Amino acid sequence: MEKPEGSPANPKKGFNCMNKTNKLITLIPTKHPKVYDVKLNLEFETRYIGKIDTAGDGTFISVRNEAHLFRKTNSLGLNYDLLSSEDVHFKNILIIYNGKKLLTTREYFLKKGKIFQFAKKGFELQMFLSLDEFNLKKALEFHRSFGGQIDLFNSVA
Repeated sequence: MEKPEGSPANPKKGFNCMNKTNKLITLIPTKHPKVYDVKLNLEFETRYIGKIDTAGDGTFISVRNEAHLFRKTNSLGLNYDLLSSEDVHFKNILIIYNGKKLLTTREYFLKKGKIFQFAKKGFELQMFLSLDEFNLKKALEFHRSFGGQIDLFNSVA
């Protein structure tokens, strides 16, 4: 069965992932097979927020530095629509923060993260996970507590 045009499996053009009111997230094919740039289409600007590698279970990858740290909670944020979208498929999250790899899963981020919105500063709804929670061991323990077996980050770590 052929995938629809623009889907991650048939990337003839960007793949729009829609929320209820607009096209917020677009996946744009790169020169690397199965890797897409993630473009955030905001009302007044467009931002590239990372990449998705669709190989295996899929991994969202983003590079961050101190400017991205929410100091009040010592946490890093990701776009909530990206995390909660059923149209964008990935299981794992890799954030390269000041050169260090921070690994977790999407499910763990959604369960342990906290939602904030900084609309006055022009930011969309985001979910933040404490730097202390970015830990592959914690994510594995979380998944085991639900009886699931998971093989994380074979190609990422």
